[in-house]
Amino acid sequence: MSASSVDKVLRAKQKGWRRRYPRYRANVPLTATTFRENEYQVLQGRCSDIGRGGMGVVLTPPAHASEVLSLEFTLSNHPTPLTLRAIVRYCKGFSHGLEFLGVTAEQQSIIEEFCTSLEMAE
Repeated sequence: MSASSVDKVLRAKQKGWRRRYPRYRANVPLTATTFRENEYQVLQGRCSDIGRGGMGVVLTPPAHASEVLSLEFTLSNHPTPLTLRAIVRYCKGFSHGLEFLGVTAEQQSIIEEFCTSLEMAE
């Protein structure tokens, strides 16, 4: 199957696809840490959108699909950095879609409160 055929199939599948939770535009610096080749590697990035279930980020160097990352970032409504884990669900170049893993009720509350001040992403 050619690359263009694969793209057509993916677009067709995504037409009916919807996120479980809305995403909101954000611009937050973050640090992601992953374990590769028997050592921890730090990836620098920025959050482009965030929601209850995950976030969109740009990372350098890029992460890999299904890779688990430890994230650290600070939201404007909370004085201390949030540290949580996420799995890479989508990866295209430096752009990534992350799904949060094991978010505590307190972390969820901080994220939801932060999102109330943001504009909805498309």
